[in-house]
Amino acid sequence: MSEHEPRMTPEARPAPQRETPDWRRLNSARDRYLDTIADGLAEAIAEKTEIDHSTARCIAHVLGRAYGRESALAGFGRTGEGSYLSLRDEYLDLYGDEQADPIIKEMIDWLGTYLVQQEGTGSGRRFMNEHLPPKLDQLLVRTSIPVGGQRYVVHVPASWHSGNEDDLVELLTTLQLPEDEALQAFLSLPDVNVGTDDIMESFHEAFAGTYANEEAALRALSPLEDWENSLADWCIDNGVEPEALDWNYEPLMARLRDIYDVVEGKEVLHAFVK
Repeated sequence: MSEHEPRMTPEARPAPQRETPDWRRLNSARDRYLDTIADGLAEAIAEKTEIDHSTARCIAHVLGRAYGRESALAGFGRTGEGSYLSLRDEYLDLYGDEQADPIIKEMIDWLGTYLVQQEGTGSGRRFMNEHLPPKLDQLLVRTSIPVGGQRYVVHVPASWHSGNEDDLVELLTTLQLPEDEALQAFLSLPDVNVGTDDIMESFHEAFAGTYANEEAALRALSPLEDWENSLADWCIDNGVEPEALDWNYEPLMARLRDIYDVVEGKEVLHAFVK
């Protein structure tokens, strides 16, 4: 894990109503543009990067054929304008359809990853094999979820449809998230998947405590007291007044953060084992 840095987060939006996908038109477009898309994917794999914008638009154009010209995917294919949230439910509906073959699924994995990474709200390739194509279920997306009249930052799989977030709101309400600041801090960490079945077990295993300040955290989670005793002995041995020396907590906290995620709460610090 690494300390969460607050940034703009996408908000869940209701999925629009769409007609049944036209797989005949989609597959026809897929076959027509397959070589162009394959070249774009091959370049991304060779460079170990995401697909470029033109390849993303080409994939969206192909997928958009399933819904027609007025779809968000078709619009992105024509103009390049669109976002992860505006396109997500359309391509995930195709992704989960039994008629989607491995080629279509791989295209969607690339397109979804591209959209998330463009907005800077994803976990990147940290959970994936860098030599293989991306997988949406291995990519986490920072998302703002409403619970109890407030919004909280969590990280959901990029394979989640907006409908999954409705169930998540219900779960987080049951877990009394607004009353549990330590849980809020844990779920804000960018490598914590709120969609895992054992999320509370993971929270309890990782939670190292809540502390009033850095000194309190250091005393609880590091050998600070032993270091103080050793320094006191050194002062006595060398005739130095203890008051002449001050502790610099900054490098000590830097070392502590190598072992723990430390998240600032409301006038407290929450620590979690990495």
